[in-house]
Amino acid sequence: MVMLKDIIMEADYLVCCNEKNQIIKDAAVYISNSKIVAVGTKKAIVKDYSATKIIGGKDKILLPGLVNTHSHSVQALLRGRADDLALLDWLRTVVLPGESGFTPDEVYTSSLLGFAEMIRTGTTTANDMLTTHNTERGIQAAIDIGIRARIGKMLMDTNNDSPDIIKEDSETNIESATRQIEKFHGYADNRIKYSLNARFLLSCSPELMKRIAETQKIYPDLMIHSHASESKAECTEVEKTYNMSYIRALKNMGVLGFETILAHGIWLDDEEYKIIKETNTRIAHNPSSNCKLASGICDVLRYQEMGVLVGIGTDGSPCNNNFDMFSDMRLATFLQKVKHLNEKALPARKVLRMATIEGSAALNWEQEIGSIENGKNADLVMVDINNLNALPLYDPVSHLVYSASGKDVSLTMIDGKIVYQDGQFKTLNYETLKKAVIQYQNSWIE
Repeated sequence: MVMLKDIIMEADYLVCCNEKNQIIKDAAVYISNSKIVAVGTKKAIVKDYSATKIIGGKDKILLPGLVNTHSHSVQALLRGRADDLALLDWLRTVVLPGESGFTPDEVYTSSLLGFAEMIRTGTTTANDMLTTHNTERGIQAAIDIGIRARIGKMLMDTNNDSPDIIKEDSETNIESATRQIEKFHGYADNRIKYSLNARFLLSCSPELMKRIAETQKIYPDLMIHSHASESKAECTEVEKTYNMSYIRALKNMGVLGFETILAHGIWLDDEEYKIIKETNTRIAHNPSSNCKLASGICDVLRYQEMGVLVGIGTDGSPCNNNFDMFSDMRLATFLQKVKHLNEKALPARKVLRMATIEGSAALNWEQEIGSIENGKNADLVMVDINNLNALPLYDPVSHLVYSASGKDVSLTMIDGKIVYQDGQFKTLNYETLKKAVIQYQNSWIE
């Protein structure tokens, strides 16, 4: 991966996702030292700037890199092993045993596979949960491939249904997480930021949640990332265990706030919605996962009308079964239209903002990424529109949300570095990765 000092990127359409939702035709972006320096028409940029490299943009849309606000890269090797199961069965029978059986090399391979698919399909930032053991290998995969990530080990210390290997006492959880925070938080010029990943309340004791809240307050820009109120069965179990509803329990443990993001957030009562708003907690909406696991439909419109920040996430391979944010953008808008029986619900421009600038804001990263504006990091994606599904093209945003797929991505840039272009990864050997994945696949078949 070579970083060029100066680059001009051209495009037929530049979709900025800035405050004005600006779209520029026959556009260009000038990048210097990994930062966006100038945005405008191709004629103006070429007139005012020169660059070491010019990337042509004929039949291309240029947009900000997509922000995946909830992912499990490390579950990529379990793709196709947990189909057609309810959430708790899905966890108990496949996902937790699968994660617990990973060797250090398999943690690296699985995470690398997940991040590679994200990059291939236009994701430049991931809010990622790893597993409980050999976590540093998963973080190393993020470092090596060049993705931007909030990332950390999975924290869990209870749940009798979990394999013993992935459970640690609360003190061991916090000690190991703290060592990793000291090593990785802010790594690679802040491209890697650690996160405290509490799996969910059925696998985390009140003591562990309390220690997570205490640890988060010690370090600047350290977020808590957890699942919450995903399925009715899960919420029922939480109420039995804690004698209160999910969001109330989280509030009592002191883990809500602007540096907390909760995946799912489907089954809330009126007071719980108010708690999310009052604490400025963020939500990661995972439409494909919620559909496949029959968990329910998150009321995104209600959150947004209250002023709650909501991003989009793919979740993991066993419950999606891909990391294509274009697919989840499309499904997110369709689900809200059906839920509210309102064809105007969550229009294309809004859902694209959820996947870019609003997703970055949900991760407290909006000052650096999420839109194409002067001074921001050059996390950019090119989408090829020289395809049948782009004919005719009246509105580039409509195309991105309703017609495009991750397979249309022709270039992914992170921090001014091209990490994928025209079928070629610049930061990994695809054949080596494929060989390692097939080796793991064969271990199941045998």
